[in-house]
Amino acid sequence: MKYCPNCGAELAPDDKFCTKCGYTIPEAKQAGTQTTARTNATQVTQSSQESATVTAVQNYATNYFSWFATALRHPFKTDTEAPKYFGLISFLAIIILNGLSFNEITERLQKLAPKDVLNEIGIHDTTVSFWMSFILIGLAFYAAYLGVSYCFSHFASHNFDVTFLDYLNRVGQYTAIIVILAIIQFVDSFMVTLTNGVTFYFLVWALQCVILLAGCILSIAPQQGAQPALDPAYSTILAMVIIDVLVFIVVDISAQALIANIMHQIQQLTSNSLF
Repeated sequence: MKYCPNCGAELAPDDKFCTKCGYTIPEAKQAGTQTTARTNATQVTQSSQESATVTAVQNYATNYFSWFATALRHPFKTDTEAPKYFGLISFLAIIILNGLSFNEITERLQKLAPKDVLNEIGIHDTTVSFWMSFILIGLAFYAAYLGVSYCFSHFASHNFDVTFLDYLNRVGQYTAIIVILAIIQFVDSFMVTLTNGVTFYFLVWALQCVILLAGCILSIAPQQGAQPALDPAYSTILAMVIIDVLVFIVVDISAQALIANIMHQIQQLTSNSLF
């Protein structure tokens, strides 16, 4: 029931005028109340969706670190129920950490060199494109190892029931320690000088390469029940040869780009000295 705001007479719900005094019943307040109710309901829905998203991300992160801790303790205890992106996340983290550490090394070496010499030959602070070059090289490096070893695991060893993301999970478990080494390498990059820490820095990086190679070799072995088309020993040898060739190409292209950059800087230095 509603009442006339003028005389207080009782009105029917659909009355627009007071039957006693003729006062026009306003409806703006009711409409405003409905609008406010709808707005509040929308805000509650959005807040619930945001809370659900945050909770899902937190649960995913918790599950990942649980999977990662288990992989460190038991690298050969394959978790077939793990979400399919866990291995990919680990390898992307390694690539980014390595790229950041190499970029930090480059910046530190620039700071150690005399600024007038750097300005004379046209070397300035590292740019985003220079930092991204380390990331791209890392992507090419890991793509060579993981792509080739997966092809041999899938086609030569007949592990047809293993998808590429599942394969990354398996290799990610075998090589989980590389993430820890990448973190150590990244932290060490802030302490490296021209005379101290260089050997340890590259030793940690070389150890990462060895562990990655071992993980790829182990991943090529046929799974239980699979009938390989090629003996695992030959599959491993061929895979390593192809990986070495691809890595050599990546290193060669990177080295040529670096040499071209150095030669360009030398030419600039020569031109500046002549004029």
